[in-house]
Amino acid sequence: MRDLVLAMSLFLYRQFTLQTTIYLKVGFMAKLSIYFHTLKYLKFTQVYHRILKKLVHPKIHHVEGIQALTNENWVRQELCSQKFLNESDVLFLNHQGSVDSPNDWNNDKEEKLWLYNLHYFDDLTSFDSHSRKELQLFWINKWVDENPANDAGNGWESYTLSLRIVNWTKAFLSGLDTSEKMLNSLAQQADFLSQDLEKHLLGNHYFVNLKALMFAGCYFEGEEADKWLAIALKGYESELKEQVLSDGGSFELTPMYHAIMLTDLLDLINLFESYPSRVPADVIELTKQTIVKMFGWLHIMSHGDDKVSFFNDSTFGIAPENATLREYATKLGFAVNEQVTPTDALIVHNMQNTGYVSVKTAEMNLIADLAPVGPSYIPGHAHADSLSFELSLGQSRVFVNSGTSLYGMSSERLRQRGTSAHNTVEINKQNSSQVWSGFRVAKRADIGNRSVGKVTTGKNVQFSAAHNGYKKQGMKCIHHRTWNVSIFTCEIKDVIQGDFDSAFGYLHLHPDIEVVSNSPTDCTLKSTNHEIKVEVSGASLTVEDSTWHPEFGVVISNKKLRLEYKKSQVTYRINWKAL
Repeated sequence: MRDLVLAMSLFLYRQFTLQTTIYLKVGFMAKLSIYFHTLKYLKFTQVYHRILKKLVHPKIHHVEGIQALTNENWVRQELCSQKFLNESDVLFLNHQGSVDSPNDWNNDKEEKLWLYNLHYFDDLTSFDSHSRKELQLFWINKWVDENPANDAGNGWESYTLSLRIVNWTKAFLSGLDTSEKMLNSLAQQADFLSQDLEKHLLGNHYFVNLKALMFAGCYFEGEEADKWLAIALKGYESELKEQVLSDGGSFELTPMYHAIMLTDLLDLINLFESYPSRVPADVIELTKQTIVKMFGWLHIMSHGDDKVSFFNDSTFGIAPENATLREYATKLGFAVNEQVTPTDALIVHNMQNTGYVSVKTAEMNLIADLAPVGPSYIPGHAHADSLSFELSLGQSRVFVNSGTSLYGMSSERLRQRGTSAHNTVEINKQNSSQVWSGFRVAKRADIGNRSVGKVTTGKNVQFSAAHNGYKKQGMKCIHHRTWNVSIFTCEIKDVIQGDFDSAFGYLHLHPDIEVVSNSPTDCTLKSTNHEIKVEVSGASLTVEDSTWHPEFGVVISNKKLRLEYKKSQVTYRINWKAL
């Protein structure tokens, strides 16, 4: 056992050293601290399967893909924008590229995430895809011909396999013509995936592995298909119960990935209805109940424009839009109409499991992050955004977190994950949680003193929390924040308990928000239909240029209010009125 632990430690040290050497200019002891506070949260199974993945590789088998009988109840649903433009050109993440040779499937001049998207085949479920069947068949055959399993590459990584298996199967169930070559390739992909589940990562990656095997296990017949389905069913129920918390939110605490997982569950119900004898009734019922809860959470965490808020790794253009998900669910028999807050009502939603608080009126949506950074053993999509918030009026976003425009391990990726890119407080020019590399977190903020009050008769609600993220990193201070919200006002009180050298609060403005006037103590803003006033005590306010990232590959200029804290207690008073 001791030898195994030593081997694991050496292996992980080598895995992480390159990343810290390149992206963290720190000394040896600081690196050891980062390793320790990152690795100590991992589950043993993650470490074990990471080592196993290096030692044991999937075997390539020829598998005959024989379609199983279906009751033909499959519901076709278009989910995203067009990806395959013609027989050469493609568009992913707002970046156009081309595939002119087999090498272009793994072109090292393109970003890794872009190449992943190239292999997903999301175009098969894109808008108006039924009018491009010949083009889609061209791309499927092109992929089969140019991506043999023995060449490995991006297309044979478990995550890309999982998404492509589902997309091809959905397209075939929706009426896209098949051939023996396509079906045998699809079966071979499922067989390969069944040997290479992402148990070293877990989370959403492992869940989509199980989803893909569920699709392949139902779509095909025979012993191999039965094996894939058995693998999927063995892990599915426990993962679903762990990854969707009691309040309906995904445990990764990102609205975008929540919407992606909700799409996964709708796809699975669609599959179960098409192969009703293949899946136990209790699994189907659990999935249906979970879908209903997840729609509730999605509404609570969305703004007046009916789109997701930007907490942790969240942005537009990746998950289907809320309206599209409701349309899909309605086709499958769910009653999930868009919810409307009554006039003159103020409703507070206290999501105790995921940690968020949302306050809604007929025209205002305020969403606050009183949540942990994410699941302790897989916080890869976490930002250092503790105690941040967003606010919208009508369909106009006013105060926004900065969003996500890229993954990878660049300095810009770190900046977008950093505290100063969010509507919260940065102390001593450090992040509230120690985000590093592309998807790592070492010392992370714990939320404490969380309190959410009831709405008073005067239609007012107060809630508060504190975090110890800075104290964990050696700073002798705790950040406390209290919100006091009514129908036309929001007061935010920050208290920094302890010593600090510098502190800055940030209020990032949506690009459509106009700064009408400003002084060191106040600011007047204008949206399409509202005037917003911000008054500050205990800090000095300046307006600075910034950027907002509503989609991958998109950078939009905006403004931010930067508040230099002069005291340990600072208050923002925000009020608005219709124009």
